[in-house]
Amino acid sequence: MWTTRLKQFLYPLYIYPKISWLKQNQLRKLFAYYNAKAVNAAPVHYASTGLKIFSNMEEDGVILWLIASLNIERGIFIDIGSNDCINSNCANLVFNFNWQGTFIDGNKKLLDIGERNYNLFGKTKRLTLRFVESFLTPQNINDVLDKNELSKEIDFMSVDIDGNDYAVWQALNIVQPKIVLIENKVEYGKHDIVIPADTSFSPDEWGASPLSMTKLAEQKGYTLVAANSKGFNTFYLRNDLVNTVIPPLKIEILLDQPSIKNDFYNEAAMIAIENKKRQFSI
Repeated sequence: MWTTRLKQFLYPLYIYPKISWLKQNQLRKLFAYYNAKAVNAAPVHYASTGLKIFSNMEEDGVILWLIASLNIERGIFIDIGSNDCINSNCANLVFNFNWQGTFIDGNKKLLDIGERNYNLFGKTKRLTLRFVESFLTPQNINDVLDKNELSKEIDFMSVDIDGNDYAVWQALNIVQPKIVLIENKVEYGKHDIVIPADTSFSPDEWGASPLSMTKLAEQKGYTLVAANSKGFNTFYLRNDLVNTVIPPLKIEILLDQPSIKNDFYNEAAMIAIENKKRQFSI
Protein backbone atom coordinates (compact mmCIF):
# COMPACT_ATOMS: atom_id res chain seq x y z
CA MET A 1 0.00 0.00 0.00
CA TRP A 2 2.84 2.42 0.81
CA THR A 3 4.26 2.01 -2.70
CA THR A 4 0.89 2.98 -4.18
CA ARG A 5 0.74 6.11 -2.05
CA LEU A 6 4.34 6.95 -2.92
CA LYS A 7 3.53 6.65 -6.61
CA GLN A 8 0.55 8.98 -6.23
CA PHE A 9 2.82 11.65 -4.76
CA LEU A 10 5.93 11.21 -6.90
CA TYR A 11 4.54 10.29 -10.33
CA PRO A 12 3.86 13.86 -11.51
CA LEU A 13 7.52 14.67 -10.77
CA TYR A 14 8.54 11.51 -12.63
CA ILE A 15 6.34 12.24 -15.64
CA TYR A 16 6.98 15.91 -16.26
CA PRO A 17 10.60 15.70 -17.58
CA LYS A 18 9.49 12.94 -19.96
CA ILE A 19 6.79 15.11 -21.58
CA SER A 20 8.41 18.55 -21.54
CA TRP A 21 8.39 20.70 -24.67
CA LEU A 22 12.06 19.85 -25.21
CA LYS A 23 11.44 16.10 -24.96
CA GLN A 24 8.43 16.24 -27.27
CA ASN A 25 10.41 18.26 -29.80
CA GLN A 26 13.22 15.68 -29.73
CA LEU A 27 10.79 12.80 -30.20
CA ARG A 28 8.93 14.48 -33.06
CA LYS A 29 12.23 15.14 -34.84
CA LEU A 30 13.10 11.48 -34.42
CA PHE A 31 9.69 10.49 -35.80
CA ALA A 32 10.30 12.73 -38.83
CA TYR A 33 13.76 11.20 -39.31
CA TYR A 34 12.45 7.62 -39.34
CA ASN A 35 9.53 8.64 -41.53
CA ALA A 36 11.85 10.24 -44.08
CA LYS A 37 14.01 7.13 -44.09
CA ALA A 38 10.94 5.04 -44.86
CA VAL A 39 9.77 7.38 -47.63
CA ASN A 40 13.22 7.09 -49.23
CA ALA A 41 13.24 3.29 -48.75
CA ALA A 42 16.32 3.51 -46.53
CA PRO A 43 16.14 0.75 -43.89
CA VAL A 44 17.04 1.43 -40.26
CA HIS A 45 18.18 -1.54 -38.16
CA TYR A 46 15.84 -2.05 -35.23
CA ALA A 47 18.71 -2.51 -32.77
CA SER A 48 19.82 1.10 -33.31
CA THR A 49 16.40 2.55 -32.41
CA GLY A 50 16.23 1.70 -28.71
CA LEU A 51 15.03 4.49 -26.43
CA LYS A 52 13.54 4.39 -22.93
CA ILE A 53 10.97 7.03 -21.97
CA PHE A 54 8.30 5.15 -20.03
CA SER A 55 8.94 1.58 -21.18
CA ASN A 56 10.70 -1.11 -19.17
CA MET A 57 13.75 -1.08 -21.42
CA GLU A 58 14.26 0.46 -24.86
CA GLU A 59 10.85 -0.51 -26.29
CA ASP A 60 9.70 3.11 -26.67
CA GLY A 61 12.33 3.73 -29.32
CA VAL A 62 11.48 0.59 -31.30
CA ILE A 63 7.80 1.50 -31.21
CA LEU A 64 8.63 5.01 -32.42
CA TRP A 65 10.64 3.61 -35.34
CA LEU A 66 7.82 1.26 -36.32
CA ILE A 67 4.99 3.81 -36.19
CA ALA A 68 7.08 6.42 -38.02
CA SER A 69 8.00 3.91 -40.72
CA LEU A 70 4.28 3.17 -41.12
CA ASN A 71 3.42 6.89 -40.96
CA ILE A 72 1.11 6.49 -37.95
CA GLU A 73 1.60 9.69 -35.98
CA ARG A 74 -1.66 9.51 -34.03
CA GLY A 75 -3.11 6.06 -33.66
CA ILE A 76 -5.10 3.74 -31.43
CA PHE A 77 -3.61 1.29 -28.92
CA ILE A 78 -4.58 -1.53 -26.58
CA ASP A 79 -2.40 -2.14 -23.53
CA ILE A 80 -3.14 -5.60 -22.10
CA GLY A 81 -1.58 -5.93 -18.66
CA SER A 82 -1.05 -2.19 -18.35
CA ASN A 83 -0.07 -2.17 -14.66
CA ASP A 84 -0.29 1.49 -13.55
CA CYS A 85 -0.51 2.73 -17.16
CA ILE A 86 2.59 4.91 -16.64
CA ASN A 87 5.37 2.31 -16.67
CA SER A 88 3.82 1.17 -19.91
CA ASN A 89 4.68 0.53 -23.54
CA CYS A 90 1.84 2.88 -24.47
CA ALA A 91 2.44 5.84 -22.13
CA ASN A 92 4.86 7.58 -24.50
CA LEU A 93 2.32 7.28 -27.31
CA VAL A 94 -0.33 9.03 -25.19
CA PHE A 95 1.76 11.69 -23.48
CA ASN A 96 3.97 12.70 -26.39
CA PHE A 97 1.98 11.77 -29.51
CA ASN A 98 -1.65 12.07 -28.35
CA TRP A 99 -2.64 8.53 -29.13
CA GLN A 100 -5.99 7.22 -27.91
CA GLY A 101 -6.74 3.78 -26.58
CA THR A 102 -7.44 1.43 -23.73
CA PHE A 103 -5.46 0.29 -20.71
CA ILE A 104 -6.57 -3.10 -19.34
CA ASP A 105 -5.42 -4.58 -16.04
CA GLY A 106 -6.82 -6.73 -13.26
CA ASN A 107 -5.76 -4.30 -10.52
CA LYS A 108 -8.12 -1.34 -10.12
CA LYS A 109 -5.77 0.54 -7.78
CA LEU A 110 -3.08 0.56 -10.43
CA LEU A 111 -5.53 1.68 -13.09
CA ASP A 112 -6.67 4.50 -10.80
CA ILE A 113 -3.09 5.72 -10.49
CA GLY A 114 -2.82 5.87 -14.26
CA GLU A 115 -6.17 7.57 -14.78
CA ARG A 116 -5.38 10.16 -12.10
CA ASN A 117 -2.09 11.11 -13.76
CA TYR A 118 -3.46 11.24 -17.30
CA ASN A 119 -6.21 13.47 -15.96
CA LEU A 120 -3.68 15.64 -14.11
CA PHE A 121 -1.84 16.32 -17.36
CA GLY A 122 -5.04 16.98 -19.30
CA LYS A 123 -5.00 13.89 -21.48
CA THR A 124 -8.36 12.42 -20.45
CA LYS A 125 -10.08 15.69 -21.39
CA ARG A 126 -8.66 15.86 -24.90
CA LEU A 127 -8.31 12.18 -25.77
CA THR A 128 -10.49 9.09 -25.60
CA LEU A 129 -8.75 6.95 -22.99
CA ARG A 130 -10.33 3.97 -21.27
CA PHE A 131 -9.16 2.26 -18.08
CA VAL A 132 -10.69 -1.20 -17.94
CA GLU A 133 -10.49 -3.48 -14.92
CA SER A 134 -10.45 -7.06 -16.12
CA PHE A 135 -8.41 -10.19 -15.50
CA LEU A 136 -8.02 -11.38 -19.07
CA THR A 137 -8.15 -15.04 -20.05
CA PRO A 138 -8.40 -16.89 -23.36
CA GLN A 139 -12.08 -17.37 -22.57
CA ASN A 140 -12.98 -13.69 -22.11
CA ILE A 141 -10.49 -11.69 -24.19
CA ASN A 142 -12.79 -11.19 -27.18
CA ASP A 143 -15.83 -10.35 -25.05
CA VAL A 144 -13.90 -7.76 -23.03
CA LEU A 145 -12.60 -6.03 -26.14
CA ASP A 146 -16.00 -6.15 -27.82
CA LYS A 147 -17.78 -4.66 -24.79
CA ASN A 148 -15.30 -1.79 -24.80
CA GLU A 149 -15.77 -1.15 -28.53
CA LEU A 150 -12.30 -2.40 -29.41
CA SER A 151 -13.21 -4.32 -32.54
CA LYS A 152 -12.01 -1.68 -35.01
CA GLU A 153 -8.57 -1.11 -36.53
CA ILE A 154 -5.91 -1.09 -33.82
CA ASP A 155 -2.48 0.31 -34.63
CA PHE A 156 -0.51 -1.05 -31.68
CA MET A 157 -1.14 -3.69 -29.04
CA SER A 158 1.08 -4.50 -26.06
CA VAL A 159 0.58 -7.77 -24.17
CA ASP A 160 2.30 -8.37 -20.82
CA ILE A 161 0.29 -10.56 -18.47
CA ASP A 162 2.99 -12.75 -16.96
CA GLY A 163 2.38 -16.25 -18.20
CA ASN A 164 -0.77 -16.42 -20.29
CA ASP A 165 0.36 -14.01 -23.01
CA TYR A 166 0.55 -16.83 -25.58
CA ALA A 167 -2.89 -18.29 -24.80
CA VAL A 168 -4.61 -14.90 -24.77
CA TRP A 169 -3.12 -13.84 -28.10
CA GLN A 170 -3.92 -17.25 -29.56
CA ALA A 171 -7.59 -16.83 -28.57
CA LEU A 172 -7.82 -13.21 -29.76
CA ASN A 173 -9.70 -12.94 -33.05
CA ILE A 174 -11.79 -9.78 -32.78
CA VAL A 175 -8.92 -7.50 -33.82
CA GLN A 176 -5.74 -7.76 -35.87
CA PRO A 177 -3.49 -4.91 -34.70
CA LYS A 178 -0.87 -3.63 -37.10
CA ILE A 179 1.91 -4.03 -34.53
CA VAL A 180 1.99 -6.49 -31.62
CA LEU A 181 4.51 -6.32 -28.78
CA ILE A 182 4.32 -9.37 -26.55
CA GLU A 183 6.34 -10.80 -23.70
CA ASN A 184 7.93 -14.23 -24.03
CA LYS A 185 9.94 -16.53 -21.80
CA VAL A 186 13.34 -15.91 -23.34
CA GLU A 187 15.00 -18.18 -20.76
CA TYR A 188 13.58 -21.14 -22.71
CA GLY A 189 15.97 -20.25 -25.52
CA LYS A 190 15.58 -22.27 -28.70
CA HIS A 191 13.14 -24.77 -27.21
CA ASP A 192 9.63 -24.91 -28.64
CA ILE A 193 7.68 -24.85 -25.39
CA VAL A 194 4.61 -23.18 -23.86
CA ILE A 195 3.78 -23.37 -20.14
CA PRO A 196 0.49 -21.71 -19.10
CA ALA A 197 0.11 -19.92 -15.78
CA ASP A 198 -0.89 -22.93 -13.70
CA THR A 199 -0.55 -24.06 -10.10
CA SER A 200 1.34 -27.14 -11.28
CA PHE A 201 4.26 -24.92 -12.25
CA SER A 202 6.16 -22.18 -10.43
CA PRO A 203 5.89 -18.59 -11.75
CA ASP A 204 9.45 -18.74 -13.12
CA GLU A 205 8.30 -21.57 -15.38
CA TRP A 206 5.29 -19.80 -16.92
CA GLY A 207 5.32 -18.49 -20.47
CA ALA A 208 6.13 -19.32 -24.08
CA SER A 209 9.55 -19.46 -25.64
CA PRO A 210 10.45 -16.89 -28.33
CA LEU A 211 10.36 -19.71 -30.86
CA SER A 212 6.86 -20.78 -29.84
CA MET A 213 5.61 -17.19 -29.79
CA THR A 214 6.99 -16.58 -33.26
CA LYS A 215 5.33 -19.73 -34.59
CA LEU A 216 2.02 -18.51 -33.17
CA ALA A 217 2.57 -15.09 -34.75
CA GLU A 218 3.13 -16.73 -38.14
CA GLN A 219 -0.10 -18.71 -37.75
CA LYS A 220 -1.94 -15.47 -37.03
CA GLY A 221 -0.47 -13.64 -40.03
CA TYR A 222 2.41 -11.78 -38.39
CA THR A 223 6.17 -11.53 -38.93
CA LEU A 224 8.88 -11.03 -36.32
CA VAL A 225 10.61 -7.69 -36.99
CA ALA A 226 12.30 -6.63 -33.73
CA ALA A 227 12.97 -7.33 -30.06
CA ASN A 228 14.35 -5.56 -27.05
CA SER A 229 18.03 -6.08 -26.26
CA LYS A 230 17.31 -8.95 -23.84
CA GLY A 231 14.89 -10.68 -26.19
CA PHE A 232 11.96 -11.06 -23.76
CA ASN A 233 9.79 -8.55 -25.63
CA THR A 234 9.31 -9.35 -29.29
CA PHE A 235 7.67 -7.17 -31.95
CA TYR A 236 5.47 -8.60 -34.70
CA LEU A 237 4.16 -6.78 -37.75
CA ARG A 238 1.05 -7.80 -39.66
CA ASN A 239 2.15 -9.47 -42.87
CA ASP A 240 0.49 -6.98 -45.20
CA LEU A 241 2.73 -4.24 -43.75
CA VAL A 242 6.11 -5.98 -43.94
CA ASN A 243 8.41 -4.40 -46.52
CA THR A 244 12.05 -3.58 -47.24
CA VAL A 245 11.97 -0.73 -44.71
CA ILE A 246 10.73 -3.03 -41.93
CA PRO A 247 12.20 -6.39 -42.95
CA PRO A 248 11.64 -9.75 -41.27
CA LEU A 249 13.93 -10.75 -38.41
CA LYS A 250 14.86 -14.43 -38.28
CA ILE A 251 14.27 -15.93 -34.85
CA GLU A 252 17.49 -17.94 -35.16
CA ILE A 253 19.53 -14.77 -35.62
CA LEU A 254 17.82 -13.11 -32.67
CA LEU A 255 18.46 -16.04 -30.35
CA ASP A 256 22.13 -16.23 -31.32
CA GLN A 257 22.84 -12.78 -29.90
CA PRO A 258 25.19 -13.09 -26.88
CA SER A 259 23.17 -10.65 -24.75
CA ILE A 260 20.16 -12.93 -25.17
CA LYS A 261 21.85 -16.34 -25.01
CA ASN A 262 23.35 -15.49 -21.63
CA ASP A 263 19.88 -15.62 -20.07
CA PHE A 264 18.93 -19.08 -21.35
CA TYR A 265 18.22 -21.79 -18.78
CA ASN A 266 20.78 -24.60 -18.93
CA GLU A 267 19.83 -27.84 -20.66
CA ALA A 268 19.34 -29.74 -17.39
CA ALA A 269 16.75 -27.19 -16.27
CA MET A 270 14.99 -27.35 -19.62
CA ILE A 271 14.86 -31.14 -19.55
CA ALA A 272 13.27 -30.98 -16.11
CA ILE A 273 10.65 -28.50 -17.33
CA GLU A 274 9.92 -30.58 -20.45
CA ASN A 275 9.50 -33.72 -18.28
CA LYS A 276 7.19 -31.85 -15.91
CA LYS A 277 5.14 -30.64 -18.86
CA ARG A 278 4.74 -34.20 -20.15
CA GLN A 279 3.79 -35.36 -16.64
CA PHE A 280 0.86 -32.93 -16.59
CA SER A 281 0.00 -33.59 -20.25
CA ILE A 282 0.13 -29.91 -21.26
